[in-house]
Amino acid sequence: MDGKTMVKMRRSARVSAAASSPSPGELRHEFARDEETGFWGFVYDPEDLTRRFVVELLLDGLPVRLARAECYVAELAAKGIGDACYGFSFALTPELVSDSRLAEVRLANDLGPIGASIRLNAAAEVMTDRRGLGAAEWMGGLRFRGWVRCPATESPMVRAVVDGEPIAEARASGFSHVGGTDNADLVKAFDLHLPTDYADGRVRRVHFITEDEWQLTVAPVTFVAFPDAVERFFASFSDTESDRLRGQMLDRLLPASAPFASYENWRKRWDESPSPIVTIDRPTAVVLIAGGNEEISLESLDQQQHDNWVAAALPALDGPGSFDPDELRDFLAHDGSDAEIVVFAPAGTVFDQLALKGLAQGLATIPQARTAYCDLEISGEDARPWPLALPAFDYERMLEQGYCAQLFAMDRATVLAALAARPTNLYRLFNSQFDNGAPRHRQIIHVPVALGRMPPLDVIVHSHLLAKASLTHLAARGIAAETKAQRGALLPAAGVTRKSRPRTLTVIIPVRNRRDLLAACLSSIAPVLTKARARVLVVDNDSSDADMVDYLEILKRSGTDVLAVPGAFNFARLNNLAVAACDSDDVLLLNNDIRAMDTVWLAEMQGRLAEPDVGAVGALLLWPSGMIQHAGVTLGASFAAQHIGNDRLASDPGYGDMLRVARECGSVTAACLLTRRSDYLDAGGLDEMRFPVNFNDVDYCLTLRSRGKRVVWTPAARLYHHESASRGRDQIGDKAARFERELRNLRNKWGEHLLEDPYYNPNLSLDAVPFSALAWPPRGRDPRVNRAPSAVELPPGF
Repeated sequence: MDGKTMVKMRRSARVSAAASSPSPGELRHEFARDEETGFWGFVYDPEDLTRRFVVELLLDGLPVRLARAECYVAELAAKGIGDACYGFSFALTPELVSDSRLAEVRLANDLGPIGASIRLNAAAEVMTDRRGLGAAEWMGGLRFRGWVRCPATESPMVRAVVDGEPIAEARASGFSHVGGTDNADLVKAFDLHLPTDYADGRVRRVHFITEDEWQLTVAPVTFVAFPDAVERFFASFSDTESDRLRGQMLDRLLPASAPFASYENWRKRWDESPSPIVTIDRPTAVVLIAGGNEEISLESLDQQQHDNWVAAALPALDGPGSFDPDELRDFLAHDGSDAEIVVFAPAGTVFDQLALKGLAQGLATIPQARTAYCDLEISGEDARPWPLALPAFDYERMLEQGYCAQLFAMDRATVLAALAARPTNLYRLFNSQFDNGAPRHRQIIHVPVALGRMPPLDVIVHSHLLAKASLTHLAARGIAAETKAQRGALLPAAGVTRKSRPRTLTVIIPVRNRRDLLAACLSSIAPVLTKARARVLVVDNDSSDADMVDYLEILKRSGTDVLAVPGAFNFARLNNLAVAACDSDDVLLLNNDIRAMDTVWLAEMQGRLAEPDVGAVGALLLWPSGMIQHAGVTLGASFAAQHIGNDRLASDPGYGDMLRVARECGSVTAACLLTRRSDYLDAGGLDEMRFPVNFNDVDYCLTLRSRGKRVVWTPAARLYHHESASRGRDQIGDKAARFERELRNLRNKWGEHLLEDPYYNPNLSLDAVPFSALAWPPRGRDPRVNRAPSAVELPPGF
């Protein structure tokens, strides 16, 4: 925007007269109907603003819902009341509302009413939606994310305003999830970066408003950003090591980012050649696989900084993406006879001028390296480049996506050995090096620099090539499997289904009250468990509700095992005692707020565990709104661990199509985690002392990986998850101190690995939404391998 334009700000509707102003010492509260089937309100204690209340909704005098009053209320924020998180809401079915005449809310376990009762046959015009128009939060650096409540077909513009001047804007064109178990709701989301002029180390405040001047932030959002990084900012005026370390820690906790749309400027600012390791003068052969655009590739090869190369374009064998292995052998025997390194790519690839040098340096990183691949660029509709930042080597993703076979280099001996398998496409050429079960990770180098721009791929054709190549490879390993070509958005996709041998299974479900959740969970998974002949072990942690106690007795009489574990809630301990009490081959850790969506999810997870080096398997978990709640866990975000996919709909392919294929990841959630009982016991189970509630699953998965096991997430196992519906959120109230303590333990034990997650690219931002922005600055771009994590063993009490 040019010039300075004053912007009018307007608050949303003020608190209605229904909110009483009682004398000091009494609670402040309100209760209203906000939609045909929804209700809203708030309650707080003006004498103790740290208190959070649990409220109960009654229809015609009968309790039907519970909720914790902890949602943000814009009207209360406008009045400066605490943190304004005192709201609650309920979403009911039309049938339930139409069959009732009176709604009221009371404090749970108390006779005190909240607000006035509501007659359900009242006119519709008295209903109001008071849950707020939207919100915005600072992600670190110059990045902000938020949401706007509006029809799904609309994408309103959101403006960032500093000192009355609009400085940036973005459309709320994405989706987000707000609410909880009873009021899950889809809203439109926006992602906005402020201009770089505001990265000056000054503390600033920003408001966010919609294009029709409705204010989303009652109080301004305070932020501070630095031009490069805090560490570099401190280094510019101080030689003190303590200042540098302080800046380094702040960079971990408040990472800066740049939008993908600014990739070209980002690359100009940060792009450097990989650090020299050895003098690169090894003769190189470049092999282009038929595509019809060889001239484009050859033109870019003429610009290489590495001059000792020869190239050939192999004709198609039986369609796009295929080649005759005899043609390749003949080329290497004659024109490429001196080549020590062979680089492969589809014809039409535009090579960066550092491509051959960078791949050669990658192979020189470690002596046992046999293959190196790199990051890529793709072209948008306007020919603008976009970054495809890839993980370190991921065997599962190789099988289902072939992501590492678009531009890679092999040493000559590896290529000649691969030709014995007679590969006819790049996917089979790449995966054939694992036919004999050789070590999969240390020999594969990832160069986290975009060294080439991909040509447009016929993803349907390439998906069929990939499916055939993966099936042939698994057969060579003696793995019984089926593969099926699927539809990728940018890259090929192939579903792999391994045939597992029958194994005994125990499903472990910790509970405390909430019969409704447990009954729904057991009902939804019953068909699959019956087919798998799996047992259920319910771990009861001091349920006191009479209805739940009766239900547990019913379960016992029907043959379901129930293990009573009294005492304070300790999720790790509950699962450890349950695993010790069962004798099955495998165990499935399952939350009581999980609901199955189909009858194939368990077989899919068991098939992944059929690989002997897989230690844990996780599933795709969705919120009731249709947003993704869990698609694996990435490490390092906000110097912690973050669920992948929280910003995506279930139908979204994800960054680099990552939500459409099975892949390895840093961790998976214990809300639905399949593992071998023997692996669980060998790893010591979940850590009851350091991680009783939070991060125990992350710690367990890292322990498995430190022992050479892989952790796999699969999108073919899909379930609903209400996420902490039975115990509430852990980052608020009296649970916040416990959460912070366990986060500190995670950072102390696995801190170095949190910043070096092999499945997360160092060019991607470490803010709270992984795979959604570029890191500013990148964290290091040297060639890397997929290394096993190493823990810092803490003495007792640390």
